[in-house]
Amino acid sequence: MREYLPEIVKCVRCGRCRTVCPSQQVLGWESAGARGRMQMALGLTSGLEPSEGLVRNVLNCTTCHQCVTACPSGADPHRVTRAARRKLIALGHTQPHQIEMQERIKSTGNSLGDESSRGLWLTELPVHEHSGYVYFAGCLASYRYKSTATATYSILEKLGVGLLEDEQCCGSPLFRMGLDASELIAHNSRQIEEAGAHTVIVGCAGCYSMFKERYQGFDVVHLCEFLADKLDQIIKKKLDILVTYHDPCHLGRAYGIYDAPRKVIEHICTLVEMKASKDTASCCGGGGGVRLGYPELSASITEELIKNIPEEIDYVVTACPLCFRNLADAGVRVLDLADLVWMAVE
Repeated sequence: MREYLPEIVKCVRCGRCRTVCPSQQVLGWESAGARGRMQMALGLTSGLEPSEGLVRNVLNCTTCHQCVTACPSGADPHRVTRAARRKLIALGHTQPHQIEMQERIKSTGNSLGDESSRGLWLTELPVHEHSGYVYFAGCLASYRYKSTATATYSILEKLGVGLLEDEQCCGSPLFRMGLDASELIAHNSRQIEEAGAHTVIVGCAGCYSMFKERYQGFDVVHLCEFLADKLDQIIKKKLDILVTYHDPCHLGRAYGIYDAPRKVIEHICTLVEMKASKDTASCCGGGGGVRLGYPELSASITEELIKNIPEEIDYVVTACPLCFRNLADAGVRVLDLADLVWMAVE
């Protein structure tokens, strides 16, 4: 942890992050927010023994980046929190939900622990071999939202995009929790190399962030980026609906992808912006292992997000299946961006 000390001392304790941290907004405690985590990380660099509360509050961060964008000192509490999670594991403070995620992926290759075939969604679609572009479906689309995976590849295969022979979890759930994802990175990297691909297309913001940050040797683009310049080729009709768009944290704040999804949506139907959007968009509460480890906190953060949804819209559209999952579980009418595009293609 001592190598992160220069980052930690950038925090001038101004409290700006207290106004945006979704966990602190719900829980109320200083220790549940970014400023508190920076102080706890400082304690870890000094060799202090972690308390139960420290462990819990380091792990209840959704990794939403709101503290990073709000910090006037240029500190990165998100990066420090990830380092603190790794340090706690090294000290033997691995928590049950971290172990559960590790075991799920080790035994099944996916973050859901689903033992069925990852490619059941493929149905009878043709698969292009040795394409320069491959679609990485991700765990949630492959196992929980198969129609979204099918819709996505139904669009992409017409543009010559291929698939990986043996895709496994990208490793994002492990990495965000402070666990080792190196075996998954190596496995998927080999698959991409064997497919002869130079570009990976993903429909999941978490997968996108993981590929950008931890994989090397090829490019990665989100589905919205890939489709934004091809809309005249694929869109067959306009839809008479009003939608709003939820910016996923790991696509928007983390990588600044705001325009491409809006370009796709506005080509299809009418977009009404949320009360807070783009770099001020609310977190869904699902990331960083919070949904698995602290489900009540995760659901409460989702309820805060729902307050930003305009009343007159037909659907909330998002570009992340984890955001989709949290919103749908809260009773929101939600569409994955790929499903919206497919509605305009059929």
